[in-house]
Amino acid sequence: MRSVSRFVVAVLAAILSLAVNVDILPAQEFFIHANGDSINADIKGFGRGKLSYEIPGSSSASIEFQNVVTMGSPDDWDIELTEQRKLFGSLLPSSNPGTVRVAGLSDTTTVAIVEIVGMTDVKRTLWSRFDGFLELGFNYAKANNATNLNFATQVSYRAPKWLFGFNLDSRFQDQDDAESFRRNQGSLSGFYLLPRTWYGGAFFQLENNQQLDLDLRFLAGGVGGRDIIQSNRVEWNWVAGVLSNTEEYTGLESTTSAEALLGTRFSWFTFGDFENDLTSSLFVYPSLSESERVRVDFDISYRQDLFGDLYLRLSFYDQYDSRPPEGAAENDFGTTLAVGWDI
Repeated sequence: MRSVSRFVVAVLAAILSLAVNVDILPAQEFFIHANGDSINADIKGFGRGKLSYEIPGSSSASIEFQNVVTMGSPDDWDIELTEQRKLFGSLLPSSNPGTVRVAGLSDTTTVAIVEIVGMTDVKRTLWSRFDGFLELGFNYAKANNATNLNFATQVSYRAPKWLFGFNLDSRFQDQDDAESFRRNQGSLSGFYLLPRTWYGGAFFQLENNQQLDLDLRFLAGGVGGRDIIQSNRVEWNWVAGVLSNTEEYTGLESTTSAEALLGTRFSWFTFGDFENDLTSSLFVYPSLSESERVRVDFDISYRQDLFGDLYLRLSFYDQYDSRPPEGAAENDFGTTLAVGWDI
């Protein structure tokens, strides 16, 4: 048994030595699997504990970080590490299993793969910088002809120094002997990425909600924030800003007020054969021009991967306004069960 173990270690050491010393390997993208295979592949990125890659002539795939011995790529990578650290450079294989060398402009740094929480190729094609999902939920009850429909999508674009995002959530409900209900919310944001995981930029949001007699709400302003925790299990960040809030309620004239924004978002996730994700966000909007008015948006969702890019998501949302117009409801909440697809 010991002789077999020594043989496996010797083979792995030989492969690592070959990856470090042979000229042809660093000139292309590859990674070494824990079983000793050296796999030539187009490395797409690294995030949430997985290395995404594509073998020429095959479809995209991913591998968990603990199964990667080392990797190499001549491209320039923007690398995010634990404890708000960042590196920039190409990837060189390391002779120490579980590590990779990052070759910057002035020096080369060896880092443990387990410390990498995000990796973006700054020379990727325009299309490959997009990420997102589509979700569709539907429910029907024959007893009262109740129909519930939900559509949601999220698209993000990551450039070397910029991050842009678009979100849309649309819900429709109809049933006999009851007024139909619609709720739509869409947002657009753009952030400039600063050192040590700080960022700042602009935020815009459009919303209408029949349950709250809200025909239109338009938010616009400046927002900044920071990632508090980044790891291969947890992501936690906060944001703060000042917004202009233009509202139009049913039967009332449009009004404009100033609001502060204080928010946080937390996500815990696992990976493996059946990945899951628990995400929650809380945004508080204290009014700066209306006395004692505070709005609160809260949501929480659980995602369970099914197979391929398909997944199932169960979510709950709650919206609260301490001082709505007379006759309008203070609170609106709901749940959704939807099937989604990663773009």
